[in-house]
Amino acid sequence: MRTPAARTLADYGVIVRRSWWLIVGTVAAALAAGFAYTSMSEEVYESTSSILVLPTPSDTAVAGARTAGQVNLDTEAQLVKSTEVAVAAAEALGADDPDALVSRVSVTVPPNTAVLEIAYRANTPEAARAGSVAFSEAYLDHRRSGATASLDSAIATATVGLDAVNEDIAAAEDELSGMDSGDDGRARLESDLDGLRQQAEEFEAEIADLQAQQGAISPGRVINQASVPGAPVSPNAMFNLAAALGLGLPLGLMLAWARHRLARKVAYPTDLVERCELEVLASVPPAVKFQRREVFGAYSPGGRVFSQLRNVVSSQLTHDQRVIVVAGVAPGPAASVVAANLATAMARAGDRATAVAANPSTTVGLPELFGTDSVPGLADVWSGRVDLGEATHAAPRQPSLNVIGPGAAARATGPTSEAAAETFSKLAEAGRFVVVDAPPLSCSADAQLLAGHADAVILAVQAGRDSIGETAAAALAMRQIDTPLLGAVLLPNVLGPMNSVPLPGARRETPARRKVSQDETPTDSLEPVAGEEAAATQVIPAVPAAESR
Repeated sequence: MRTPAARTLADYGVIVRRSWWLIVGTVAAALAAGFAYTSMSEEVYESTSSILVLPTPSDTAVAGARTAGQVNLDTEAQLVKSTEVAVAAAEALGADDPDALVSRVSVTVPPNTAVLEIAYRANTPEAARAGSVAFSEAYLDHRRSGATASLDSAIATATVGLDAVNEDIAAAEDELSGMDSGDDGRARLESDLDGLRQQAEEFEAEIADLQAQQGAISPGRVINQASVPGAPVSPNAMFNLAAALGLGLPLGLMLAWARHRLARKVAYPTDLVERCELEVLASVPPAVKFQRREVFGAYSPGGRVFSQLRNVVSSQLTHDQRVIVVAGVAPGPAASVVAANLATAMARAGDRATAVAANPSTTVGLPELFGTDSVPGLADVWSGRVDLGEATHAAPRQPSLNVIGPGAAARATGPTSEAAAETFSKLAEAGRFVVVDAPPLSCSADAQLLAGHADAVILAVQAGRDSIGETAAAALAMRQIDTPLLGAVLLPNVLGPMNSVPLPGARRETPARRKVSQDETPTDSLEPVAGEEAAATQVIPAVPAAESR
């Protein structure tokens, strides 16, 4: 038995084929939603400036920073979106809300570079370029002013130190001028004065160096000027449609899977395998048309299916196993169609076969399919009115096939275990195979009784009509008896005239008056062979009435 873990690609193809319209509809709805979103979205343009950030005297290396070098570009990226830069950019753009401008700015740092890429988004191409330029210039001005302020502070500090040293020098010179050349302490004072003058020279050199740095400040430069974008970056029609497809297709597949798992009716052979735990012996494709109430021709598509079924069934039975019960799941002609075609396939293969109509409630039974009389039949034999030989009728155009109809009192007289065992035993002795059309399991227990005296059981399931629950229950009911359940035969939903109820008193057409379809072999249109019926009925010996009772 194949389990869900052992599914093949073909099994998933069945699921897709069953709900292709649901998948296509879901994908179409997703694409329509993506197209509507694209049409209703406001166009957004983006312009980008690239700035090469250069170190300034105020920059200091940060330990453990992501970017190498004296400048920490992660910090600089945050400064681009700072309030001070945003306010300066808003003044340049004539905007009133700096925070709204910041939300339109994005800053990226390309790997292994000292470059900041400042992108600005706006509703028009010109506004996008103006915003990128404004933030780039505001950032460079802020960086320049920060470096200048740092140098100004250092110059002011050095100037204060120089002024203090100059005052000390002036005081020392005044004191030195009032001393004579031979006074004590003059040498010490001259030495201190030299030291002060050296300090003054150092302060002057420092101030000159700071002033030189101040004049040479270069916080960075724009290496790629912002340009006017030619196309909007949003909405992206291709991206939106691809995203819609990427969401719609998995959603459609999930809905198809859910529909497959929640389906109540049998539709495909995989339903029988996975959900009913039944082997599929044969499956009649939906393309096979049931054109009238007859069995399939030998070389028609339907006939080939039942010929293969005959080979499968005969290979699983020994020579002593001859009785096969075909039971339907729900009321309908499914079991009769399978029993009639299986018995015909056995007869075509050279085996003597007897088709027994034990299902009186079917819309189209074995007599309607074979063109034989339904009276006398099986119920008349069981009630003791006739013997088994009188109830056996030869099938037209099939010398080795006999048919036993339901009988006149079929609906009133049900089978008994003793009568079924005796009948099947006599039929099996006279022929190679006995195919029994049993009542449906959903409304009668007679199929179980008949199967208890048979050698094999086959379930006839009609797609689109028989529910999965009833089919699984029928399989379970047959497994509760000792007779082997070979599997199931799946018929299509449309059986043509098989589903129509015959009109009361309507005269049945003879095979000679029926129109031959293109789906039949030439032998199926021949008249019955003279003497064929007599030869066929001699196969079943007459049973005395007393013995049958």
